[in-house]
Amino acid sequence: MKFSSLTLAAGCSALGIAFAGSYALAGGAAIPKHIEKEVTSALEETPKILSAPPSDARRVYVTDPADFAATTRIVTIDGNSAKLLAQTDTGLVPNPIVSSDGKFFAHASTVFSRVSKGTRDDYIELYDAQSHNVIADIDIPEVRFLVNTYQWMTALTPDDKSMLLYQFSPSPGVGLVDLEAKKFVKVMDVPDCYHVFPTANDSFFMHCREGHLLKATFSKDGTIKHEKTKIFHPENKHLVNTPAYSPKAKRLVWPSYDGTIYQVDFTSGEAKFLDTFEAFTAEEKADKWAPGGWGMVAYHRESNRIYLLADQRAQWTHKYASRFVFVYDAATGKRLSKIALNHEVNSIGVSADKEPQLYGISSVDRTLYIYDATSGKETSKVEQVGSVPLVVTTVDQ
Repeated sequence: MKFSSLTLAAGCSALGIAFAGSYALAGGAAIPKHIEKEVTSALEETPKILSAPPSDARRVYVTDPADFAATTRIVTIDGNSAKLLAQTDTGLVPNPIVSSDGKFFAHASTVFSRVSKGTRDDYIELYDAQSHNVIADIDIPEVRFLVNTYQWMTALTPDDKSMLLYQFSPSPGVGLVDLEAKKFVKVMDVPDCYHVFPTANDSFFMHCREGHLLKATFSKDGTIKHEKTKIFHPENKHLVNTPAYSPKAKRLVWPSYDGTIYQVDFTSGEAKFLDTFEAFTAEEKADKWAPGGWGMVAYHRESNRIYLLADQRAQWTHKYASRFVFVYDAATGKRLSKIALNHEVNSIGVSADKEPQLYGISSVDRTLYIYDATSGKETSKVEQVGSVPLVVTTVDQ
């Protein structure tokens, strides 16, 4: 076993103190010369806690739900330098959220009085994106949907003043949290619909079981009204659980299991369903090319491009890792490139700047791989990220 010089020095100092103490108690003479420096010097310097650089478009948050562990983490990474900046402790299957300006991030989590059993406690914490100090700790009723971390089950309104979180049981609902007042308002009743896509400070859309969207409008006290859109996909077109949504572009990108790409434009305040396109040709589908991964799609607002994680796969393996990313023009559906990741990647993300980075997290490698999103070249990586990292969250700024 190898030890660093710092570890050995600390060990020598501790042994020196113990030796000197026992030596003095025994009525001994002066401290032996060969350990005098270690014994008489300060054991530790005054600790200095650093702050992260200001958040920008290349700030990355990797959520590690650790395969349903009771204690988990969110890892903060600077994509510019490919450095791990901080680690934030979270509870069971946390839902990560980032403010529109990147100045704070948050999570909705669940803990128990006896680690993984006992009394359940759901809560929300907000953190300053530089210091990583807690800026709000809000207790909420035990309403969270305890499924492995899906994005867009929890979301912020565009003004970052309200948080919306999905309730599955005992009946479908959306919890409303007032972040300014730091209090839970109420659970708003909704039909059998899922995911939460805020489009205004008082409205959001959800995807419903019958294949349509639900538009919900709410007030600060949680009064809600809603209406259905038309059905936009047939019953036999199964959509993945992790669509891409840009709150600033108000664009929703939603692949099906076999690669049909659905898009919705919410800029008017209503749902405008854009033309669908097929990510793969008939020949490619016959060769079993299909989307796959956990977070398998990302949208870049500046270039209006869609990034789709995919591989050749058997049916119903759509949550397995993939080795390729296909890039498409969202306006035309034209394929622009195919990127070989050279790693088994579970989830992807893309930075929102003009020269974007593509991020790929591997749960097995515990590594965030960083690529030039245009050329597809791997430029750097961050290793030893959590235990089973799964979700990549970027700043839509």
